[in-house]
Amino acid sequence: MGADLPTDPGWDALARTARGDTGAFTGLVEAHQERLLRLCERLLGDPEEARDAAQEVFLKAFRKAGEVRPLGQVYTWLYRIAMNLCLNKLRRRKLVRFLRFETDPEEPDAPAFDPPDAAPDPASALESRRRWQATRKAIAKLPDNQRAVLILARFEGLSYRQIAEVLGITEGAVESRLFRAMRRIEAIEGREDAQEKGAPRVSRTEGKR
Repeated sequence: MGADLPTDPGWDALARTARGDTGAFTGLVEAHQERLLRLCERLLGDPEEARDAAQEVFLKAFRKAGEVRPLGQVYTWLYRIAMNLCLNKLRRRKLVRFLRFETDPEEPDAPAFDPPDAAPDPASALESRRRWQATRKAIAKLPDNQRAVLILARFEGLSYRQIAEVLGITEGAVESRLFRAMRRIEAIEGREDAQEKGAPRVSRTEGKR
C-alpha cells in the first residue's frame, strides 16, 4: 500500500523541474533511462529506434512536468508514456516484424531479454537456445495488446495493478490478456518436439497481483 503513496522522490523532481530546475530533471533521467530504454527495445526490437523513443518519452515527461498529478510511482507514469508511444509506432508500421529480444552485439554488457538458462552440456545448450528462439518468435506474433501485457508482467515484473495503471485498463483485462498470450505461446510451443527439454518457458504464474 505504502509504495503507491505519492512519496516517490521523482514527483518532487518533476515539481522542481516545472519551477525551472533542469538539474532535477537530469537526475530523474539518470534514474530511469536504462529501464525505459530496455522497455522500448523489447517493444520495438530495434536499439536505435528504442533510443529515439526513450528520448521522446523524457521530452514528453519534461513538457508535462507541471501538469502531472503525483499518484503512484513515477516509473509507472513514464511506462505509460513509453507504452503509448511504442504501441503507436508499432501500429504505424502496419506489420509486426521479428523482435530482436536479445542483447545487442555492439553492447555486450546490456541486459539480455531473458536468455536461456545455462545448460549442463553443449548439446543441451543448443537445444535450449533453439527452444528459446521459438518462444521469442511466438512472442513476436502476439497482438500488440497481449505482447504489451506479457512484457510488463513477465519481463518487467509489474503487478496486475501496475500494468492496469500503465495501460489504462482494468486488472481483469490484464489477467485476460496475459492468459490469452500464454495460451498462444503454449500452442506454438506445443507443436515443437515433445522431447526438447531444458529451455525456459514463459510461466503462466509470472504476473503479480
